[in-house]
Parts: sequence; structure tokens; C-alpha cells
Amino acid sequence: MTPADWSSQEEQVARHVFDNGRKRSIELLISTLQDKCKALSTDESVWNMHDYLSTERHTFEGRSEFDYNNILFTLADLLKQQLITLDELKGLDPKKLAKIKAMSMF
Repeated sequence: MTPADWSSQEEQVARHVFDNGRKRSIELLISTLQDKCKALSTDESVWNMHDYLSTERHTFEGRSEFDYNNILFTLADLLKQQLITLDELKGLDPKKLAKIKAMSMF
């Protein structure tokens, strides 16, 4: 998709939902890390934490830019991860919403 495929209202909705999803993903990561830090007790647990953080960083950076070419996939991933809801996506074209919903199932 390109910027021309989005009305200004749709872009506002998508950007707002995208920003909320990013914020929630960081909040969830911080909460998870706080819990995991309590369980650190061995060198292996430290290296496991490192691996976990590396994976999470890669995932976060993969969805950290609002890119028209991938925004439907990004929103679908945020929906799949329960970081956004379908209700928040109200205002998008029904076809875009259907694509996001379908992609979130895989």
C-alpha cells in the first residue's frame, strides 16, 4: 500500500492504533522483564535473558516504523499479540479491516 491508499482519517486511526500498540508492547516487555529478573539465579539464566531480550528487540524493531508497505501486516501482528483491539481500528476501510483481521489469525 502507499500513502495514496489511505484517507487522512484512516491514516490518523492507523497511526494512533500503531502508536498505542508500540507503547503497550514496551509496557508488557518491561513487566515481563521485571518478573524474569526475579528468577535470575545462574549464569545460564542470565544468558537466557540475553537471548530473550535480543529476540524481543528484533521483534520490536521490526514493527517500530509506520511503513505504508507493511502497515497492514504490522497492525495484524499487534492484533494477534493482543496489543491492539479490533474496536480501536474502527474508522478503517472495511476491506483493510478484513485483511488485518484475516492476517492476525496466522
